[in-house]
Amino acid sequence: MNEAGGKKRKSGARARAIRKIVSIVLVLAVVLAVGVYFAQRYVSQNYGTTTTEIQSVAVTTGSIRSTVSGSGTLASEDVEEITYPSSVTLDTVYVSAGDSVSEGTLLASVNTASVITAMGQAQEALDELDEQIAEAAEEEADDEITTALAGRVMLVYAAEEDEVATVMYENGALLLLSLDGYLAVDLDTDALSAGDTVTVTDSAGEEYTGTVESTIGSTTILVADDGPSYGDTVTVTDESGSEIGSGELYIHSALRITGYAGMVAEVEVEAGEEVDAGDTLFTLSDTSYSANYDSLLQQREELEETLRELIALYKSGAIYADISGVVESVGSSSSGSSSAYGMSTTTSSSGEMTLVTISPDTQMSISLSVDETDILSLEVGQEAAVVISSISDETSYTGTVTAIDTTATSSGGVTQYTAVVTIDKQDGMLSGMSATVTITIEGVENALLLPEDAVTQTSTTAYVYTSYDETTGELGGMVEVTLGLSNGSYVEITDGLSEGDTVYYTESSSDSTGAMPGGMSDFSDMGGGMSDFSDMTGGGMSDMGGGGMSDMTGGGMSDMGGGRG
Repeated sequence: MNEAGGKKRKSGARARAIRKIVSIVLVLAVVLAVGVYFAQRYVSQNYGTTTTEIQSVAVTTGSIRSTVSGSGTLASEDVEEITYPSSVTLDTVYVSAGDSVSEGTLLASVNTASVITAMGQAQEALDELDEQIAEAAEEEADDEITTALAGRVMLVYAAEEDEVATVMYENGALLLLSLDGYLAVDLDTDALSAGDTVTVTDSAGEEYTGTVESTIGSTTILVADDGPSYGDTVTVTDESGSEIGSGELYIHSALRITGYAGMVAEVEVEAGEEVDAGDTLFTLSDTSYSANYDSLLQQREELEETLRELIALYKSGAIYADISGVVESVGSSSSGSSSAYGMSTTTSSSGEMTLVTISPDTQMSISLSVDETDILSLEVGQEAAVVISSISDETSYTGTVTAIDTTATSSGGVTQYTAVVTIDKQDGMLSGMSATVTITIEGVENALLLPEDAVTQTSTTAYVYTSYDETTGELGGMVEVTLGLSNGSYVEITDGLSEGDTVYYTESSSDSTGAMPGGMSDFSDMGGGMSDFSDMTGGGMSDMGGGGMSDMTGGGMSDMGGGRG
């Protein structure tokens, strides 16, 4: 009995050991399977291959528009500044930003005493200017124009009774002198050398002897300035009579005689005449002119306007709106401003203070950046669709391109220009709101359309496939097409296809199935989840060796050894 019992115990231990081995093998297999599964998913997601699917589409008829889009912020149009002299102090300001005003609305009252003081200061400044203007009036330009160098008169631009400034503007000079006695002509030839003698024939057939001065760069030929005419086209031949070339005569060493004021009373010289240094070329009249004089007169006009404004303020004692609209701002808190009775106002360069800015409240504008590839497509007057998301993403307002600024700005290699779109102001529109603008460049009705993906384009042509062999998977029936407008999704077909024609093309897709970390829900797809894992081992983790994982490394392993013995 004891021997039989011992054998029975050994047989039982051996069975338990076998179960442990099987359990371990199963656990390792499951772990390996899980690792392989998730590794495959990760590789598929991140390194999956790309497959292609054959798509077919029929040529349809519809409308297509070419557009330029951009975004910007709303700003009020035709905003007017109401100003007053900086020497005046305000008593009370009666309006605030956002107030609606009509023409003639009282905006602010002024301190009368400050107005009287300002009027006195303005009159004193006018008196001082008058004295300066009287002194400047005595300043005169010279009534003669002379030459500082000797030479030959080649061309006279000014005539009697011409205004000096006008002649200078149109010609850049009053007269041209030749200083070294030569006219010159440049030829593109290598047939001559410096010092060679040539014949120069003018347009009238007169011949003159010329000399090659230089052959560096172009060949320069000199001829005496007492023969041919400046600006005439001449022909050059060599000593054998062979023609070398032709060109226009210019003054080899020129002096431009200039002036700036007066009228030409008399021209003292004529073309071809030789003059010496100090000779009078022109006699002038009406030379009482100076830039200082004109500047002083302009200052006086500005002071006169200021004095008139001060007198009006003194009479009314207040400042009124001269247009109807909405007050955009009152004064300013920017640097460089001054304060009058608690209100901050900005001084302009003309000594004026800004009291308020008023918008007529009829139109608003959006300035948007336009890429260099699109700017040449824009024109003033083009229609634009404007969406203001703060009001509604569904409502589109109609605007018009009213200005295009072709001054470029560049950043990061991208060149941008600015276009201005103007719209009628509607309820809810406020300055500073963001707006998206779409400008229609051109459009076509009843156009033949295809998705852009269906058209293969090269640098010289475009084509489509009109047949597909399902057996071989090959596309065929290649047809060359002519393209028209494109809106980024669809393209117009102007030649090569008809409405209803079927086109085939390949569309790429990835075979990836998802991210690697699929969670425990993904693991359950392998065969029922963690609940099913217990069935694979015949009773769960606790049955492995009769005592769980601890038995695998404890008594379970010793029993395995005992069984073998």
